[in-house]
Amino acid sequence: MAPSAISSPASRNDESSIALSPLYISSASNPEFEGYDHVTWVVGNAKQAASYYVTRMGFELVAYRGLETGSRCIASWVVSNGRATFVLTSSIRGAGYRAEGMPEAEEQEIGEIHQHLATHGDAVKDVAFKVDDARALYYSAVARGATSVQEPRSVYDNRDGEIVTAAIKTYGDTTHTFIERSRYHGIFMPGFRAVTKRDPLADHLPTVPLEAIDHCVGNQDWDGMESACA
Repeated sequence: MAPSAISSPASRNDESSIALSPLYISSASNPEFEGYDHVTWVVGNAKQAASYYVTRMGFELVAYRGLETGSRCIASWVVSNGRATFVLTSSIRGAGYRAEGMPEAEEQEIGEIHQHLATHGDAVKDVAFKVDDARALYYSAVARGATSVQEPRSVYDNRDGEIVTAAIKTYGDTTHTFIERSRYHGIFMPGFRAVTKRDPLADHLPTVPLEAIDHCVGNQDWDGMESACA
């Protein structure tokens, strides 16, 4: 899957998460999508990939998650240009890495990253949508036959507030995450730290004005279109 962008006409946080009950009933009568939130790429080297988008595509560094923020196994760089936001993620541990006291979810994420790279190379893993009610949209999608990847959960920190996320499977190894940001005021998400310094090369390069992600294309194998759309 490759996202397309259209040209424009003109500090460490303490993080925790809580699984929310499937019995949740939406207070919104008609929950809606508000557009793309971000696209997550799984890459071999997140820092180098971020540098590529900055120097070749006019993106700016926005936020970072890694060793310095308490993420001991996963590194992610957030870059944006206009309203097009990419999250470039890589493992900083080898496949099969385990450590005493290591959360099971973190071990699983390392394995998924390495498997995705082995299967697809540097590629899109998740297309996230900004929504006004992540819980309602998730349960509505599952009720209509969508496969769950992550039940709704609240991720928060004490300073910037709360984000609600939920995820469903789409074709292949790609997923869709619903992001509800109405009660969050931070730079990107809990666990990320703002990047305050520009890449020094950016001052010597022409601007590449982008407005937003226009659409995402999912390429299917021969005779695979009908099953992907079913």
